[in-house]
Amino acid sequence: MKRIPLNALQKALISYLTANEVVPVYDYVPETARPPFMTIGAFNCKEAGTKYEDMVEVTVQINIWSTYKGKFEINSIANRVIVLLQTKQIDLIEDEFLAIRQQVDFFEAYPEEETGYNGVISLVMLIQNLQRSES
Repeated sequence: MKRIPLNALQKALISYLTANEVVPVYDYVPETARPPFMTIGAFNCKEAGTKYEDMVEVTVQINIWSTYKGKFEINSIANRVIVLLQTKQIDLIEDEFLAIRQQVDFFEAYPEEETGYNGVISLVMLIQNLQRSES
């Protein structure tokens, strides 16, 4: 791995979701935030390149937070977000990366201890580094 695309991917995901979804997306959740909202959760990055191509496979979790007592709100938001993620590749070109493949691996929702639900969308992407090495 020569360059990892995690910051570029987080920036692009927040930008794409913010432009296309009414539920806000946060990197840092302000104290004034009111559910429902989304956060970018855990990242996993592993080598997926070849001798000639600098690529990684990234798994990123998109967390959805809701105080609604049932599953309707969380499932509705997840459905919209999953459709968005399956409609258009995330654009990483500004940071000299290219999304080769993008797929939603799974979605799960579970009740929080006190109130509402948390949903997790797991997105798997194959990303190529387009920046030429200086070697």
